Amino acid sequence: MIGCAAAHDPRSDGEWPPPAILHLGNHFHDICAPNTGVTDEAIKEFSEGQIHEDEALKCYMNCLFHDFEVVDDRGDVHMEKVLNAIPGEKLRNIMMEASKGCIHPEGDTLCHKAWWF
Repeated sequence: MIGCAAAHDPRSDGEWPPPAILHLGNHFHDICAPNTGVTDEAIKEFSEGQIHEDEALKCYMNCLFHDFEVVDDRGDVHMEKVLNAIPGEKLRNIMMEASKGCIHPEGDTLCHKAWWF
């Protein structure tokens, strides 16, 4: 299943993802990684654009979205919460553009919906 994230080229360099976003995510990573069993290698591969089927990675994303409180109990995305959590207008605009059509993720489970987004 290809979702919204797969429609965009991954980018990882000295400017992206911004250090503020990475720092913000550290706390949630430390909670969600042990809870889902995802490996750091799987996260790294995904971040580098190596999209692969990994149930733990899907559930890790679901955990992140729920801990960031940007999805509801059905897995639907609350874009206003996503955008409010992102520092800086430039980053918000990038996220808004990248997320068009992604409000109601598809999937049979919350993990699959998070993966689709």
